[in-house]
Amino acid sequence: MMPRLKTGLRWIGIGLLAAFSFLEAGAQAPLVALGASAPGVTQAMRDVKLSVTVAGRIESLQVSEGSRVREGQLLLHLDRTLEELEVQRRRLLLQDRARIDELRQKEKVLQQQINSLLPLLVTGGVARKQFEDEEIALGSVVAERRALEAAKEREQVELQLAQEAYERRHLRSPIAGVITKLAARQGESIGPSEPVITVVDTSRVRFIAAVSAAAGQRLRPGLSVRIDLGSELRLSPRQAQLVFVSPVTDPSSGLVEVIAEFDNLDGQVRPGITGRLLF
Repeated sequence: MMPRLKTGLRWIGIGLLAAFSFLEAGAQAPLVALGASAPGVTQAMRDVKLSVTVAGRIESLQVSEGSRVREGQLLLHLDRTLEELEVQRRRLLLQDRARIDELRQKEKVLQQQINSLLPLLVTGGVARKQFEDEEIALGSVVAERRALEAAKEREQVELQLAQEAYERRHLRSPIAGVITKLAARQGESIGPSEPVITVVDTSRVRFIAAVSAAAGQRLRPGLSVRIDLGSELRLSPRQAQLVFVSPVTDPSSGLVEVIAEFDNLDGQVRPGITGRLLF
């Protein structure tokens, strides 16, 4: 009897410890399963911290906390004068095709001369050296034209590199959502990969909880479950779908993590609130 009593007390202690951990952490899913339900916490499906890949000074900040943004919308840009001038210089170099056009015209004239000399060469009306000189001149013109055209291809790549360097001084939103945090202001300097803006999309929410190993055996992705959220907030229950049931059991608690998702197009559910998963 004593070993069974000790084991029972051990599992009671684990359950109480997990419950207290939930109350303290708030943002973490609790690891307690109570029969056909389990407490948990909501999270936004997409919560991204944005940064630029180069260092610089914020020249223009076009959003503030609470701003709604579209996917691809410009949020800020760094000082970009040098990069803009470099793009213009590369574009002008690429557009300058005067020498190539001149060589094409010269090539056309030389080809016509060679074609007119060819019958005379057969009849002896023109010296072979004169004919060969014309061919050599044509070959030189063709070689120069081809070299310039290859240079234009390199200039096209260099223009694209300059445009990429220019674009890297801009920060655009990868998702549609709401700005929840600005870590820097206009005029401030920021470093590469330094989180500057946080964008959250709350149109779809996931609920993270944990159930007992026995309950985890009965759950499968795709099952429909009910989520009761924040009773003090008087939110209506949400129908959700299980999208993940962990294939492993947490060795310290003997519990299995599960994740359910539901739509939140009305925006009534603020990610971060707690609730209970019913299954």
